[in-house]
Amino acid sequence: MKADVSAEPWASSPVWFRRPAVLHAATAVLIAVSASVELVRIVADRAGVMAFAALLITVAGAALARWRPWPGLAVAAAGCLISALVGWDPIVMWSITVFALFSLTLDGLPAVRGTVFVGAALYLVTAIAQDYDFLSLQSFPAVVSAVAGGATGAAIRIHQQYWMSLEQRAADAEATRDIEATRRVAEERLRIARDLHDVVGHQVAVVSMHLGVAEVGLPPGADSTRTALDAARTGVRSVLLETQRILELLRRGTDDDPAAEPAPELSRLPELVESYRQIGLRIESTVGEIPATIDPAVSLTAYRIVQEALTNAHRHGDGTATLSVTSVDRRLLIEVVNPRGPGGTVERIGGGYGLVGVRERVESAGGRLTVSDEDGTFRLSVVLTVDGSNLR
Repeated sequence: MKADVSAEPWASSPVWFRRPAVLHAATAVLIAVSASVELVRIVADRAGVMAFAALLITVAGAALARWRPWPGLAVAAAGCLISALVGWDPIVMWSITVFALFSLTLDGLPAVRGTVFVGAALYLVTAIAQDYDFLSLQSFPAVVSAVAGGATGAAIRIHQQYWMSLEQRAADAEATRDIEATRRVAEERLRIARDLHDVVGHQVAVVSMHLGVAEVGLPPGADSTRTALDAARTGVRSVLLETQRILELLRRGTDDDPAAEPAPELSRLPELVESYRQIGLRIESTVGEIPATIDPAVSLTAYRIVQEALTNAHRHGDGTATLSVTSVDRRLLIEVVNPRGPGGTVERIGGGYGLVGVRERVESAGGRLTVSDEDGTFRLSVVLTVDGSNLR
């Protein structure tokens, strides 16, 4: 059968078919009506206490069967037997027992065992009622009713399970299609992100470095050219920052709403550190006072650098890291130190950007990056200016 089979047959089926509770309620009403009619007949015919006791025991057994199926059926059958022994027609009693059997098989009671048990009990009851004539055809209707009750309950349950399985398969097929579509979209986003990072990000960083070299090599007195180069580098830094933000959005996926999230900044470093502590990284953190006048782009760059460095420490370190963020003379100093774990590497730092990505962030903000890996300890040091100007 096809995986995308429709669940409409189940949805359009009668309410009593889709909701077993309706059938259970209807069965309870039948039992109550039957018992009430039988009670009136017992009183009208002055059948005596034993006939009333037989009815009461049968109804009690049917009620008990909702919680304890086998003991309940046994009690109901005992009520039928008492009715036959005292000479009272047990037809209503065994009808109540059959109703109880139907309800139980609908709930999952093994139909064969339940039917055999009730059928044998009713055969014995009707035979006793016929002066112990075990070959009397009068027992046949009682046995057939037991078979019909058990078989009907089991058949309805089987069909309910069948239609529910079709509904589940349809839901699974739809979910699978959604997952596949989401996967393909994610793959395309990652491909675009890789291309954007490898081509645009790299070339923009190269342009920024060349502009810096050109600025350093200017002869004295070339103030207008220096101003133009500064403006060009500022524009390049802005483009690179926007490119990095686009990369983050592409990698993050479509489920997040970037407009609903505040841009990360250094004031949120405690939250960042705590998030890494919660996943098992032991961090010794020292964060000094950050100037209120810090450029937002520098704050974002510093936050991302710390984030990527801590990610590197978590993935490739021994589970510990030391973080220091301080501000001295309008300069922001960032240092992350962590012992390397077995197989640790400094070639990639967080999020797939790698060490090149960290270097691009630092250069786009006009800062300086120092990386060392000595004696099994990885150290990343960054110096940024608070206002985003180039370090001289």
